[in-house]
Amino acid sequence: MKYHFRLFIFLLLFLSLAGCRSIPFKDINYVALGDVDPEKLRQEFQESLAKKIEVINSIVFQYKWQSFSALGYTRLDLENNTFQVSCMNPVGVKLFELTGSRHEIKATFVLKELLQRGDLPRAVGEDIRRIYFDLAPTQEANIKKEKYRIIFSQPYGQGQMKYIFGGPQCWLIEKQYFEKKRKIWSVYYYDYTLDKDSKLCPAGVVLKHHRFGYNLIIRLKEVR
Repeated sequence: MKYHFRLFIFLLLFLSLAGCRSIPFKDINYVALGDVDPEKLRQEFQESLAKKIEVINSIVFQYKWQSFSALGYTRLDLENNTFQVSCMNPVGVKLFELTGSRHEIKATFVLKELLQRGDLPRAVGEDIRRIYFDLAPTQEANIKKEKYRIIFSQPYGQGQMKYIFGGPQCWLIEKQYFEKKRKIWSVYYYDYTLDKDSKLCPAGVVLKHHRFGYNLIIRLKEVR
């Protein structure tokens, strides 16, 4: 999937270049999890998650020493695994709009210049899925309990997914995806907020694509 990598390099060259930024979130405050029941934790976390999310996010793409910022609107129906997303650059130029599901991604608008660089909607849609879909492990996941973390592991796609829970609330703090024991990508969850129904919604997220070497930093600005 070299096209995915080339797309993000092009975006960095095409849009609002700036100096590389550090991760803008505080480190996780790990606490001992001696009395936590992993299966009860899994079930309660799954039940606490928002089923429908409508948010406005600030987005930073990073590659090596370069970065660019954008503003994104995302609507997700996590019961049906569908999403809608649109993105514009800092001066208000719309870059793309797309819709998707677990199995399909469709572009309703893509800036002409981006169409010359491959399948941008699929590249962006895949990262939306990585961040927001499958936020809780299944009942069949293997469990490893450590002093400060609980790790659930299960088959996922062509590889394996690891869900890492920890911190003061013992919520999901990281997803890791492996193929043939090689880590392909990770998503880190630093902050959560509550929606209008008092359900959890990720508010501070970093996706690291280890294969292609880019970061995607998302900070929630508004939840609707």
